[in-house]
Amino acid sequence: MIARWAYKDKVAAVFIAAMFMQIMDGTIINVALPTLADEFGVQAPEMDWTVLSFTIALGVMTASAGWFGDRFGLRKVFLIALGGFIVTSALCGSAQSLDQLVASRALQGASAGLITPIGSSLLFSAFPLSERSVASRKVVTVAVIAPALGPIVGGAILEVTSWRWIFLVNVPIGLTALVLAAIWLRTDDPEPTGAFDISGFVLLCAGIGLGMYGISRGGERGWSSPAILLSLGSSVLLLAMLVRVELRKATPLLQFRLLRERMFRTCNVLSLPTYAGFMSLIYVLPLFLQDEAGHSPLEVGLAMFPQPVGVLVTSQIVGRYLYKRVGPRRLMLAGAVLAGVISAGIGLIDTDTNLHVVRVAMFARGAAMGLFFVPIQAAVYARIEPQVMTRATAIYGTSRQVAPALGVAISSTVLAASGGTSVLASERLGGYQAAMFAGAAMFAVAAVITLWIRDEDAAATMVD
Repeated sequence: MIARWAYKDKVAAVFIAAMFMQIMDGTIINVALPTLADEFGVQAPEMDWTVLSFTIALGVMTASAGWFGDRFGLRKVFLIALGGFIVTSALCGSAQSLDQLVASRALQGASAGLITPIGSSLLFSAFPLSERSVASRKVVTVAVIAPALGPIVGGAILEVTSWRWIFLVNVPIGLTALVLAAIWLRTDDPEPTGAFDISGFVLLCAGIGLGMYGISRGGERGWSSPAILLSLGSSVLLLAMLVRVELRKATPLLQFRLLRERMFRTCNVLSLPTYAGFMSLIYVLPLFLQDEAGHSPLEVGLAMFPQPVGVLVTSQIVGRYLYKRVGPRRLMLAGAVLAGVISAGIGLIDTDTNLHVVRVAMFARGAAMGLFFVPIQAAVYARIEPQVMTRATAIYGTSRQVAPALGVAISSTVLAASGGTSVLASERLGGYQAAMFAGAAMFAVAAVITLWIRDEDAAATMVD
């Protein structure tokens, strides 16, 4: 049966297997943060660098994926990235200190940073424009099931065995994806490309790293602290220099010229507050439910699970029926508004809130996000030429991967600044609620940006 699959279906299967492992890893750690904090003797909010180191490295390497894909070929880079992710997952599972874990997570994120854009380029090159919504539906399905299973698998692992297995579980999944990729993916010829853009890479690393440090530590150290002001100011300067330098190069790390295309530009800007808001609650809510409400990791994982079920339900409807009839603009606007309202409602919970209420709210939030995920994935590359697809996926992948780091950083900052580390339970509750409201506010920003979407720019993806 599998032998009869079309090549596009085999590419989708390989990408889904790899992305499942990568995305699940990004959320499986969330329910383990309190356990890891106890293991290494630190406060729970201090564990944010285990998330940030992964996502920052992910974003930086995602930006480099276009060059690597062109220089060495998509298949070869994809296989190397998968192998690297397996090895670094084993390193995370064997870490003996928090510093070792953070460093291993950074290496793991660097490997993961090549998987998504290279896999996306393989996928969207295999599917014609008229089937982009079909391909997007496949991506969204795994993109929501994996993070949902993460907390459940993580909770179950913590219930029965060591925390180390939240990373080691990647090894068998990764090996399966690696074997499938080696068997099924066609060999492609490298494209002529210039030397690696070292200056662009250094500016990107420094700009993102300093920015995330300033945002994540601002609430703790004070926004007027010289170290915070210096890190944030330096970040803005370095990222501005990055844009200026890249626009002057013939073969830049990031082809910012592609942002001249209206749909591609708007979707990239829109992805920042949307994915930041989506991830912020996924980071904050498990901490609250465990540390303040006293629920076990497995209970928390099961409480979070209805969210991807909601995404799965609406994404199937959107991908099959609504996208080509309604268009991306109205769907994304509705999704952003509803997700913001529901997220704000979740921010009203307290330690006595029944988990059934949480489950219903998370399902509704997921259903709202399902209205958003398929349209943006289908429309973002609607007017991008095939020969620059790897460069386009690198840019969009970078913004989409940096966004969760931004969401986690903002949420952890608001949490610390609003009493999340206080000795008084009432102040900690207020801190967690403020952090959840901050995440909801990100969707308000996203809703405004959707007004700049034009359905006619995505017309090629809406034909039957």
